[in-house]
Amino acid sequence: MNAHSARTSLAKLLALLLAFVMIAAACGGSDDNDDNAADTPSDSDTGSDDSPDDDAGDGDSVVPTITSPAEEEVAEEEIQRGGTLRVAMEADGDGLNPVANNFANAAYLMGQSIFDPLFSIDENGDWFPFLAESSSPVEGTNAWQVTLRQGVMYHDGSEMTADDMIAAFEAQLADPIISLAVAPSFPAENRVERIDDYTVQYNLLRKTAHFPLALSSQLGMVPPASYIAAAAADPTMDQMPIGQGAFKIVSRTQDDKTVVERNEDYWRGADVAYLDRIEFLPITDTTIAAERVAAGDVDLVVTSNPDAILTLRDAAGVSTIENVYSSENDIMMNTRAAPFDDIRVRQALTYATDREGYASLIGQGTSPMADSIFHPDLIWNNPDVVQEGNMPELAGPLVESYCADMPENCTGGKIDMELQYSGPSVTQTRVADLLTAGWEPFFNVTEQELLQDAHILEVAIGQFQVVTWRQFGSVDPEGEVVWLECATAEGFITLNWVRWCNPERDELLFAQRATDDLDERVEIWKQIQVEMNESYAYIFTTHTNWTIGHQERVRNLCGQTGPGGELMFCNNAGGQFFHNVWLADG
Repeated sequence: MNAHSARTSLAKLLALLLAFVMIAAACGGSDDNDDNAADTPSDSDTGSDDSPDDDAGDGDSVVPTITSPAEEEVAEEEIQRGGTLRVAMEADGDGLNPVANNFANAAYLMGQSIFDPLFSIDENGDWFPFLAESSSPVEGTNAWQVTLRQGVMYHDGSEMTADDMIAAFEAQLADPIISLAVAPSFPAENRVERIDDYTVQYNLLRKTAHFPLALSSQLGMVPPASYIAAAAADPTMDQMPIGQGAFKIVSRTQDDKTVVERNEDYWRGADVAYLDRIEFLPITDTTIAAERVAAGDVDLVVTSNPDAILTLRDAAGVSTIENVYSSENDIMMNTRAAPFDDIRVRQALTYATDREGYASLIGQGTSPMADSIFHPDLIWNNPDVVQEGNMPELAGPLVESYCADMPENCTGGKIDMELQYSGPSVTQTRVADLLTAGWEPFFNVTEQELLQDAHILEVAIGQFQVVTWRQFGSVDPEGEVVWLECATAEGFITLNWVRWCNPERDELLFAQRATDDLDERVEIWKQIQVEMNESYAYIFTTHTNWTIGHQERVRNLCGQTGPGGELMFCNNAGGQFFHNVWLADG
């Protein structure tokens, strides 16, 4: 393999990590493209503010859920069955094999139709068993046992067993990239055991009270072992996966269209799914996709692009489901590369950043300003933590002091720096222009625009100084550990992108993992936010607005249910199930 193909393969594998890791979402992932309460939901019907929100108070929501939009109740016998749902996506995946491919937002939309997860998340943010029948910690150990439901049938007619679970886990753990996210939670040996035909034991490195959450995302999507082996030998099979979900794939032309049809042999019963067919259409300019939804030739689009959101809000016959709780836009600094290995430089950049301009000119009123990884409505938020910015008068003395000590990193009394971002992208160019305008009195800014795969790779291997990014927003904060712990800040490739390691913060991260005491966990996460704020590795700008815009004939998007009738989490960083969606006439 030549150097170019090796880097390309590595970049594609790295992209998989962006939405994969230990969360029920996509983490919304950690990409920065153009789209760019366990008991108490948000007071807002959309979870969205029309203007930047500077109100930092104690939240009362435990999870980033939204209030489901009001929709007229329809009796089961009046639900219209059949029809084709046309879904626009901001990109396509490189494949749909959950043990081998990139499951960012687009692949989740498709994959969650083809695969049911071992666990899922309900409307209150609590995990519940889906393919699993039960789970429990093993007393006196760090292990958890997960038992499958019997009679779960794959699309190829075979029954799902513990052997499939183990094959999927070992395939992900053996992957040199995916294992970066998984391996820190497991010992070097004896990571998983087969207890019986339907029970698997996961032997964890540390005590955790929340392990099933890890199996509610890509880790919990399990193809049959026979398919995993065949696809490893023939990667073209990654495009036509075998799952056990309510829909099965019938055709796929990458970057054009993927079609799934109702699974008549679905293990929960063929009548669970109302639609006949779903067509997934990658439309990379989601403003155009939003216009097509408004015109009626596409039924639904998922986007975080402010221009697209405004188009959807203004369109007749279109409704939006908005969630501003499930990821953050931020600026990251590489704390191990000069000049940003010096806290004075990180502070100076922070003070010179025009956060208010960002919220106004980039967010355009679609997203509130952010102070930390938590929205103020969430109970985890620390109201005493305030993201600094728009204080250029404080930057000058720090720059002067640094340049006196490190003149080799300065020119003309300003610090030399590079801003990297992905493109080509109208939004990212606007962001770069805005940020550079605020920084230029103190920094000599060189801009570097890279294609997204190359951008992700450069960040993962530490070849950056400052980047714009989108990250965090897990349903449960446990999902944020992998981005913050010291174990993922070391090595050639890292997931702790800013490469900031603090052993004291690690102690806090693992303490919250070990307990299910909500009050204790909240207090720990408030301490973690203080540490993140004082490290000056991140500059938070706005809470990302993940919007599902849809024709009004698309019904029941927030009415998806689990095997036990559980009402499922709606719009999880743009992620969505479709098995209980139906289309009204007209």
